[in-house]
Amino acid sequence: MLTVPDREIQATKDSNEAEKSSSRKEKVDIDTGFDGVEPDKAIFPIGTAASMLEVHPRTLRIYEDEGLVKPGRRGGRRYYSLNDIQWIKCLRHMIHDQGISIAGIKKLMQYTSCWNIVDCPMEQRKKCTAYKSSGIGMKTGE
Repeated sequence: MLTVPDREIQATKDSNEAEKSSSRKEKVDIDTGFDGVEPDKAIFPIGTAASMLEVHPRTLRIYEDEGLVKPGRRGGRRYYSLNDIQWIKCLRHMIHDQGISIAGIKKLMQYTSCWNIVDCPMEQRKKCTAYKSSGIGMKTGE
C-alpha cells in the first residue's frame, strides 16, 4: 500500500484551490473599470465583448448585420471599442427594457439621437461618448 505524505496532499489541495480561484471571473464595471483605455480604440475581440455584455457573440453579429454597430476589423476579426460596448448596452436597454424592435431603433435613429430615444438623464449623457462627440453639451453650455 502506497501512502502519500501529508505535504504532497496539502500541495495538491492548495494548487486546486488556486486553480479554482483563478478560474472565477471578477465582473468588471464597463462604465468605470477601464482607466487609461482610449474609448474609441477597438481592442476587445468579439468573445471578450460578448462576455463583458453578457450576451452571445451571435447577438453582436446580428447588431452588426443590422447596421447598428460597426466594430473595427483586423485580419478578418471583429474588435470592439469601449464606445461600441457602451452603445450596445444602450441598444440592449432600448430592446429589452423599452420594448423597441431593432427595426424601430433603426428608424428612430434616422430622426433623433440615441439619448433622446432612451431619455438618458443629463448626468449619464455627460459620461456618454456619443453625446460628447456630438458637441451639443458645448453649444448649450451644459
